[in-house]
Amino acid sequence: MHTLHRLHYSPYARKVQRLLELLHVPHRVVEVPYGNREALAQLTGGYVYVPVLEMEGGEVIVESRTICERLLVDHPNTLVPTGLEGAVWAYHDYVEGTVEDVLFRLASPGVRDGWPTAWERALYTLVKERKFGAGCIDAWGAARGELLARARALLAPTVRTLSNQPFVFGEQPTLADLALYGQWAMLEASDASLLGEFDPTVVTHFRRVAELP
Repeated sequence: MHTLHRLHYSPYARKVQRLLELLHVPHRVVEVPYGNREALAQLTGGYVYVPVLEMEGGEVIVESRTICERLLVDHPNTLVPTGLEGAVWAYHDYVEGTVEDVLFRLASPGVRDGWPTAWERALYTLVKERKFGAGCIDAWGAARGELLARARALLAPTVRTLSNQPFVFGEQPTLADLALYGQWAMLEASDASLLGEFDPTVVTHFRRVAELP
């Protein structure tokens, strides 16, 4: 059985988890303590980001794209259809780059405030401020309206597409939908009201992907 090491709000980890489920790969999920990654560092030799996939035979794979590539090769599937490989991976990377860069800012205030201890909240703040500057999380909270507008603009073509078909590339789900699902899961984990501030199509897509057998 594989083991997925994750943080519950990580869009990358949630995408990988849903991929494992859709591929019917036996696995268990381990929630990584935000303020104590000793076990993860020992497992990976010093890598402390998520997701990390510990394969049944002991191999350890890091970085979500690499994990997805491996799982899609190891398990027959239709999530990257022949003839659409370039388009599916390009959309996947767009979502996890350009789109995520806005959505994680929307999610960050809720993620920070959701940690149960002062230490975890302080550590989360420190990590973000070292990269984006002092007070960045509060600034993103104050700019919620602007960030929502930017996110809606980036996702407008996707929303129009999903208003006319169930999935990004048609009638069947692909890896593109799982990348989107990860972003929706991050927003929901941060603040349950966030998804509702987008077009209802977003909520419908999130539920549709979540309920895939």
